[in-house]
Amino acid sequence: MSLVKKFQCPHCNAPMDVNPEDAIFNCVSCGQASLADGAIFDNHYILRNTLNQKKIHDIVKEFIRKKGFMRGIKGYKITNITPSLMPFWVVTTDAYTHFVGYLRYTETRTRTVGSGKNRRTVTEHVTVYRPIDREIREKRADVLLGRRGSSIFGYERVKDIVRAEFTNAVQFNHDQLQADEKEFNYLSSEINIDAANQLGKTHVFDNHRAQAEKACTKVFDCATQLTFEGTYFVHAPVWQIEYEFKGETYRMAILGSSGRVIIGELPVTTTFRIIFLSLTVLLLGGAGVASYFLRHLVYVPIIAGIVAAVIGFFTLKNTFKPKSVVD
Repeated sequence: MSLVKKFQCPHCNAPMDVNPEDAIFNCVSCGQASLADGAIFDNHYILRNTLNQKKIHDIVKEFIRKKGFMRGIKGYKITNITPSLMPFWVVTTDAYTHFVGYLRYTETRTRTVGSGKNRRTVTEHVTVYRPIDREIREKRADVLLGRRGSSIFGYERVKDIVRAEFTNAVQFNHDQLQADEKEFNYLSSEINIDAANQLGKTHVFDNHRAQAEKACTKVFDCATQLTFEGTYFVHAPVWQIEYEFKGETYRMAILGSSGRVIIGELPVTTTFRIIFLSLTVLLLGGAGVASYFLRHLVYVPIIAGIVAAVIGFFTLKNTFKPKSVVD
């Protein structure tokens, strides 16, 4: 028996099929965000999409031209373009932490001892314990993924971008949806507002504790106070692209609000392998020549060996993998 729940949109009355795991879902007709019990959720924001399919083709072309200039990628074909509105929670807080501890470090000190002919300068290495008593005050916007364990390409990386662009988000508008995002697929959130607040609180506590531990050798006390200023459900427009090159499929993800390439895959072509291996041979040859002519300097062969090992590692890493993932 199907576990899908039947709902009726509270805004446009359209029927909806809802996954029981979804805590907040959207009407496929009007985009209205609703809670699991069918009530309207008003604190819904969206980053406005500015792209269309033509612009997507131009961005993909420019990305391949710039990032794949040594790869000889010609004759690729875009096979699929999927625009999706990806769900995030943005938890805004006013956070204050007071921590106490000490910082241990070694200090070099000199002092003069003796007198007359026996007068001399003594250098000592002294361990110093400096007490630390500091505060952290900040207004934060912690961005959380709305879906658990999602395998959507580029989804994890969108999180940091949403944090930077959250000030550009606008409150959801049904009429605007029909003009800008009507071709997008809404993705629902599997996390409700209570869980989002708890996760946001945990992020703040962990981050402030990490700052305290970075400032101290040992932390004696670290107390955090938190005031929630607002929790927002935000949809970010992401265009997911698949393109084909020599029978293999590669993926890209582009943020619709800015046109920024979030992440992209590039094929490791034969041309790239030849160029990379040629450069590697030249570098290794240069290291060998330097080591031969400067062999009287003890450190030169050691440095040359380290350089050769590093170059060899990157050669193996980049030559024999099927694709590169770049942003």
